[in-house]
Amino acid sequence: MAPIKRLTRVLTDEVHGEFHITLEAEGGETFQVAATEQQIADLIDELDDLLGDDSDEDEVTEHKELGDE
Repeated sequence: MAPIKRLTRVLTDEVHGEFHITLEAEGGETFQVAATEQQIADLIDELDDLLGDDSDEDEVTEHKELGDE
């Protein structure tokens, strides 16, 4: 397996009914994949799970703090 590289940019495009995702790493190396709409939806779900539900709670807490000032 190739060593892990730090992500610097993500590009997306729709071409003839499929989605192209281009990932660029430090140093300019790029990797491109084609994905279906369902695969994109699954990726979004995976990223949401990875980030967790804390973002919703933080937003509510932030609004409460702003209202207290």
